[in-house]
Amino acid sequence: METLARKISQQTLDRISGHLGLEEITAANGPFRALISPAFGDAEIGSMRLWRGERLQKMVYIGMTVAAIGIDSHMIFAFTMPDSPVPNFTLDSVYARMPPVADTEQPEGEEQYAFHLDLIPKCDLGVNHAYLRSVYQPLSETRQRLRAADGIYPALLSTTQRAIMSPWMLARRATPEAYREQVYPAVEEYLSHWLELVDQGLGDIADSIFGETGSSREAASRTLIFNREIDPVWAKVDRMLGEATSGQLLAVLRSLGVESAS
Repeated sequence: METLARKISQQTLDRISGHLGLEEITAANGPFRALISPAFGDAEIGSMRLWRGERLQKMVYIGMTVAAIGIDSHMIFAFTMPDSPVPNFTLDSVYARMPPVADTEQPEGEEQYAFHLDLIPKCDLGVNHAYLRSVYQPLSETRQRLRAADGIYPALLSTTQRAIMSPWMLARRATPEAYREQVYPAVEEYLSHWLELVDQGLGDIADSIFGETGSSREAASRTLIFNREIDPVWAKVDRMLGEATSGQLLAVLRSLGVESAS
């Protein structure tokens, strides 16, 4: 399926891997891990891809496409070094051919898109104003513009999910036109800002961060973000891939190490 969700995902992967000179970790027969679905006759419905680099701990991509039910889903998580205060980057882009979710304002239609875009903080924003000002406030205009745009509608996230991400998180649904004209530029602006942070670092701000930082905080943060009890998307992944495979994906996302291909 050639969808806008797939296109923006591939553009983002290419931009990050090219800019940071990442090396993809592959298995002998292709991507890091092929994703086989028992629910669809043991068909291969996607892949997990994995990259590593000198300035980025790892980048993880999980893509699943099932044309029979009209799903094209692409997750990207780019993790900075565990002890780096530079936030992690995430983009989740999804095409779904299904009725709109209840309790949203999105109109009915055959093509519907959803996305989740954020820079995941590495410290407590409530007590680190310099970090908040440098890392997040430059994104405020983009965030406000997209939230107010025609064809952009709220997504259903729990309060817990919102609390463990950043207040600048964009998690919305969109019409195809709005996805192309509004979401694509917003992703570019978030991504360009994040790449600048990776390139330049945080300077003196890194030495003045108050509260817990580093590997232990990053491990705790990933355990909450990639959590079946908190994020209902993993129940859907369980149904498509089986709990064992889904658990392996979660383990890679949570891990502070860089896995090798088997």
